[in-house]
Amino acid sequence: MKKTTMMLAAVLTFSAGAVQAESFEQVFDQQRALYGKGHEFTYEGKTYTTDHPEEVEAMAEPSQANAEALIASAEALRVKSAEVGYEWRDPARYIEQARAAVAEGQYQQAMNLAARAKYQARMSIAQYEDAEANWQRAVPE
Repeated sequence: MKKTTMMLAAVLTFSAGAVQAESFEQVFDQQRALYGKGHEFTYEGKTYTTDHPEEVEAMAEPSQANAEALIASAEALRVKSAEVGYEWRDPARYIEQARAAVAEGQYQQAMNLAARAKYQARMSIAQYEDAEANWQRAVPE
């Protein structure tokens, strides 16, 4: 009797979890973890790729103007993350390397570095926003 009850409870638990809808972010993160960037997946009938917005920006024509524009937008996000006190270590370093790559005429390398810096700055701001929204969870009861 116990074995049957336990199996039924396990099936009901699994079924309840399987029915629960996943958010776009959850599906994106899962697909990105499984397949990396450049993979297509479908969510609610629409097709998306596992590319981060910054990676899409870095796919633009590698030119000095595009590289400098991406560096400028990465720097703006880095400054914003610093203003809220959540600046990560690497974005400033990547931006510096991207500027050096532009000076050497390596525009695609510069864009890739700037995209990496911009992604990390965006994630640091998301970390700040999450901490602000959920700080109560860190307070002991």
